[in-house]
Amino acid sequence: MRNPWIYRAPAIGWGFFILYVCLAPAETLRTGIDFEISDKVVHFTLYLLWVVLLYFGSSRGYKKALSYAKLMVYWSSAIIIGIFVEYLQMWMAVGRSAEVLDALANSAGAVAGIIISRVAHRILC
Repeated sequence: MRNPWIYRAPAIGWGFFILYVCLAPAETLRTGIDFEISDKVVHFTLYLLWVVLLYFGSSRGYKKALSYAKLMVYWSSAIIIGIFVEYLQMWMAVGRSAEVLDALANSAGAVAGIIISRVAHRILC
């Protein structure tokens, strides 16, 4: 049997990507492409995708739907990490600002990720 952690590798990588884009100095993330999008939408999307990757990484590794307890662990972990990242943005002073609405967008994205994952798992598996 394959190591079930191999299925979680995309979620782990995405988690590190979130840390990078949320904690890197703002100047380093400028791409030269100018388009307007709310940073709340970005926060929502980052955490939605992260929870979806966590869900499917775990369910593929164990080939079954996740328990309610594991869903709550993923959701609460995403919320705690999102709040911690916002706190680090305030503390590090690298041109980033901590906002409560960003933390709420992170939490909403995590909730949407759980709902989408649950529905998609029932449809696909």
